[in-house]
Amino acid sequence: MRKRIWQIHSWLGLIAGLALVLIGLTGSVLVFHRDITRTLNPKMVQRTSATDSARLPLSRMIEVIETAHPDFWVRGWLLYHDEAARDKVYLTPHTDSDAWHIQHVDPSTGHISGPPVHLHDTLYGWFVGLHYTFFADDLGMIITAILALIFILLSLSGLYLHRTFFKTVFRLRWKQSWRLFSSDLHKSVGIVSLPFNVLFGFTGAYWNTAHIVEEWSHEHEEPDIWTSYENRFERIDELPALAEAQWPGFAFNYVYMPTAEDRQFYVFGQTPESHPFRSRYGSVLWFNATSLEINYARDLRTAGGWARMVDTFEPLHFGDFGGLVAKIVWCLAGLAPGVLTLSGAMIWFQRRRS
Repeated sequence: MRKRIWQIHSWLGLIAGLALVLIGLTGSVLVFHRDITRTLNPKMVQRTSATDSARLPLSRMIEVIETAHPDFWVRGWLLYHDEAARDKVYLTPHTDSDAWHIQHVDPSTGHISGPPVHLHDTLYGWFVGLHYTFFADDLGMIITAILALIFILLSLSGLYLHRTFFKTVFRLRWKQSWRLFSSDLHKSVGIVSLPFNVLFGFTGAYWNTAHIVEEWSHEHEEPDIWTSYENRFERIDELPALAEAQWPGFAFNYVYMPTAEDRQFYVFGQTPESHPFRSRYGSVLWFNATSLEINYARDLRTAGGWARMVDTFEPLHFGDFGGLVAKIVWCLAGLAPGVLTLSGAMIWFQRRRS
């Protein structure tokens, strides 16, 4: 039994190893993507106004953007509160609803950072595309979901093979032979990174699988091109107050704009809750774009257990809940597949040569 599991573990590692290395490395970069972008291009993402300055009305900033870029229309708006960061605006051309672009806007002055940039041409967009889909759209998403499940299987089978790890988990016999050193390194890194490997694999597989199911189940219901309509932002400035009235202390973090085909505002944010593993978008309100009646409301504090668990996936996957220390730990965990693949390959080839 143990020999069969070792063979399965070895072959799965050899088959999926390189792809898992790419996923791990890109994940490590994504942990610090905002810090990297802020360092490389501070004028684009950093606001010049004081963080406590009053925000301009959303309707006014949208008018500025669509006047400056008449071939685009605003589809979504990501707000940053009490940070030295500009808001991030998502736009698409009138002729291509799938060509998502981004632009950064100072929320207190309305100053925009140049022309819209295609999401794939940004540092974040490029690494996300490689990390989640290998730039292969739905097929790539299916492949990475399968790879995530293989990663879990590799982790659990490795735990079984080294179930007495507690005796020699930190032993590295680097003075004896490459084979022994590779074996010790593989075992130590695998055991230490096991919780992260299972966490990353499960959350990644869930997201990709859920996205594919959602995409395919609604494939024939959505139009190829979403269109705009006049006065669609007429009452957008009332939304923050209405959301606050619904849930006092609500953080208004993202709004998806109405279209001619779907005349609703979709508001995502965070209700007050002393929980370190809460995403910024767990509580949701849908507003009729004309009457501002609430068509749907989900307060995460009263949601079901599964919904609350899924909401923790984002901070747990990216490590953005605990400041710099958590980011460093999560970044190092993303390097584990590379070490495991290299050491595992060395073990396999040395055994084959013997």
